Amino acid sequence: MLFLGLLLLLPLLAGTRLLWNCWKLRSLHLPPLVPGFLHLLQHDLPIYLLGLAQKFGPIYRLHLGLQDVVVLNSKRTIEEAMVKKWADFAGRPEPLTYKLVSKNYPDLSLGDYSLLWKAHKKLTRSALLLGMRDSMEPVVEQLTQEFCERMRAQAGTPVAIEEEFSLLTCSIICHLTFGDKIKEDNLVPAYYKCIQAQQVTPEAPFSISGYDIPEGTVIIPNLQGAHLDEMVWERPHEFWPDRFLEPGKNSRALAFGCGARVCLGEPLARLELFVVLTRLLQAFTLLPPGDPLPSLQPLPHCSVILKMQPFQVRLQPRELGAHSLGQSQ
Repeated sequence: MLFLGLLLLLPLLAGTRLLWNCWKLRSLHLPPLVPGFLHLLQHDLPIYLLGLAQKFGPIYRLHLGLQDVVVLNSKRTIEEAMVKKWADFAGRPEPLTYKLVSKNYPDLSLGDYSLLWKAHKKLTRSALLLGMRDSMEPVVEQLTQEFCERMRAQAGTPVAIEEEFSLLTCSIICHLTFGDKIKEDNLVPAYYKCIQAQQVTPEAPFSISGYDIPEGTVIIPNLQGAHLDEMVWERPHEFWPDRFLEPGKNSRALAFGCGARVCLGEPLARLELFVVLTRLLQAFTLLPPGDPLPSLQPLPHCSVILKMQPFQVRLQPRELGAHSLGQSQ
């Protein structure tokens, strides 16, 4: 009987909380609300959220269970919140699961915004940039050369190259994490300088695009929406890499996020992209394995991350390609 009573009590408590929240928000100008509570069960959540923007606009609310969430689906709204008003929207929710995992030691990725978090971020970024300047570029070059040699051993055969890229990236990160230690004497003064330079940001009303955002609301910047924003990109749904040859186009992409929560690994990732792609394209011609080109549609699964369908490529060494061309002539 006690168990049955608890089961009946839970919906009552949930309903009471929902009514209380609605009563508190009655005087605010809130974004439009998407009905329903089971949005997390939808396949390919970023694409689903972007689809809702066609009906409700680039900013709307929805319920993920009992959590009230505001979703931003355009580059303009994302940058307004994360760049222009970064101090208001730099926080992180701290659910019970996070507290159990972190044991009350906040980390940079999931920890809530604070002066200590900000100082730790500056220290970590400084250490990363210092390591890249002193040693990481030669390491990336060396590991990329080893990667190209492994690919040369598989020349002409279909290769799941995304797995090889993952292995290379993990190797670089492991060297960064467990390799030669960065001298601490160069970082300690910078750390204390970061601590001393902090000032408390004055409180201001939370708002995005004219809508009121209640304190404690979770904000989801849907980067898929920013990258398919028709106000920013011409033919956004087409695979058209030539678009980035135009000066300034790269600055429009938000692949690493933006604002206070921008990815700390962005400089290293850009270095890897440049070195790996340059060396790979110098050494090989990339060809399809004979089947149709890979599909750009993600695998259907319930996740906040889109996962592309598996694909393979053939890597033809460029000297072999030139030799074959000479024979054909």
